[in-house]
Amino acid sequence: MSADAITRTATPPRTKLLIGALGLLVVSVALCLNRDLNGDLYLLLFSGRYIAHHGPVGYDPFPTVQHGQQWLNQQWLSELGFYEAERGVGTTGITVLYALLLGLPLTLLLAAIRRKGTIAMIAVAALYVPGILAIIHPRAAGFTLLLFAALVLVLLSGWGRWAGPVTRSRAILALVGLPALFALWANLHGGFIAGLLLVAAVTVGLAIDWWRRLPGPDWDAIALLGAAGILGAVAATFATPLGPDIWTYVASFRNSGLKLASTEWEPVTNSLPAIAYLVAAAAIGAWTWWREPRPRRVMPALVALGFLVFAASSMRNLIFVAPALAFQISCSAPDRAAATSRVVLGAAAAGAAAAFVVYGFLGVPDAHRVGNPAVQYAIKHPPSKGRIVAYAGPSSYMLWRAPDTPVAIDGWLEHFTEEELRANFGILHGSLRDATPYVRRLNAGAVVAYLPQAIARLEHHGFVAKVRGPYGTYLVRNRAAGG
Repeated sequence: MSADAITRTATPPRTKLLIGALGLLVVSVALCLNRDLNGDLYLLLFSGRYIAHHGPVGYDPFPTVQHGQQWLNQQWLSELGFYEAERGVGTTGITVLYALLLGLPLTLLLAAIRRKGTIAMIAVAALYVPGILAIIHPRAAGFTLLLFAALVLVLLSGWGRWAGPVTRSRAILALVGLPALFALWANLHGGFIAGLLLVAAVTVGLAIDWWRRLPGPDWDAIALLGAAGILGAVAATFATPLGPDIWTYVASFRNSGLKLASTEWEPVTNSLPAIAYLVAAAAIGAWTWWREPRPRRVMPALVALGFLVFAASSMRNLIFVAPALAFQISCSAPDRAAATSRVVLGAAAAGAAAAFVVYGFLGVPDAHRVGNPAVQYAIKHPPSKGRIVAYAGPSSYMLWRAPDTPVAIDGWLEHFTEEELRANFGILHGSLRDATPYVRRLNAGAVVAYLPQAIARLEHHGFVAKVRGPYGTYLVRNRAAGG
């Protein structure tokens, strides 16, 4: 081994400790910020319980307005995993395991840029934390973040700056390893699309740089990566119980009714903090590109730019920004031999320790919002006729606690039609003075409402409040209550 190679492979101990400290800092911050057991967790649990007992099925088995219709349950493996974890360690254990899951991708990314200096690692960590806020509560998207970070490492090792000619091990990695990764990913979460985009961006960028006769992987290696991306798409298409219908599931997120329930499908232009985040990320990407020695390569910048645009299109894609910039930094930034300073390492370790102490004072999260007194009463006293209209979180909680509870919708928002979502949230938002058309559309016998305007309009049109609480009021229709 040459002296240069030895220098490149040696990582100072303090740098390794900094990587561990920053990873633990993310874990502790995630524990502090996850204060509620929200509806996404209960969606995973009640779906996972059904799969554990009946296996994946193609119809909706739950008592919603879509009961018996086609069920495109793409993330069944995540649901099964969460359910089995709940049986083993309970919901509190899940929150701890999930925090560790969120910390692991950052550890992988920092390991990929460990030779780029302390400032680069801190910058990636600083971008990483805001990006995960949308998935801070346990949900299947956590697996996507982990697999995306793993894919970044695979691409850097096989097709990065130091990649040589095609070897047998790289061919096996491309033609077997990457398709296997996408086959697993497609059964865990729909975010495998981001992985395919990353492979495509790297392939196109490498091809452009090869055409420009810049140093890097040869044409055989580039073609091999392109073939691996195609095989990965094929694997994702046929490796799940959905088969080709997985693309129908992906297309279901175009449902315009989703914006009535959540802001995570909206573009970042609707959020000033998200805009500021992308501007900061773009500045880091531009600085990295500017500092790259000439002639600058297209591939790293294309990856960073592509995922900045991808994130701008939807708030839920912000989780990919930090990994994409870590990829660019690993490819473009010069190596720095200086070890991490003791001050920086001490600050990171102290921050992690302080966050763990804060978590100890805050205590474990609970379901006081989605499982509020109104919801608990609704579980024990469902309407004699009709369904319970509620937000997705409380509806999912009810299905976890009492699987036969008749609810209008559950957490599978993309599974419902725009008309059904508009009716459900029209009732909850009090958007119509006379909610009768929506009530009839959903056969609403009861409502768990939160907004004063919605509660007042429901009471004006024949609903009677049975329980009033800090996080919801349970109202029953006179007809359903026998009144």
